[in-house]
Amino acid sequence: MLGRAAAHGYLDDDAYARALVSRRAGARGPALIAAELAAKGLSRSLVATALEGLSREEQVAAAARLAASLSVRDPNRAAARLQRRGFSREVIREALRLELE
Repeated sequence: MLGRAAAHGYLDDDAYARALVSRRAGARGPALIAAELAAKGLSRSLVATALEGLSREEQVAAAARLAASLSVRDPNRAAARLQRRGFSREVIREALRLELE
């Protein structure tokens, strides 16, 4: 049964990983997305391949949108929240700099 489903393209881990990255990228950083995919049993190489499609500019834009929506005025608290969402320090720094401009 599973073999037939896979043969018809219903069980495609690569497509699933790319779709999840696409859906989650607006609200989560790559670290959190990678953890979610790993928890679902996808291999590291497959996760890395799926995350390659996520550009740094997209990450910065998502982090800046989240920072703007937070009701936190303290940049350190905003940075901590973004880091818990899976964004890297470099992306957070750039997003907060954009937000302060």
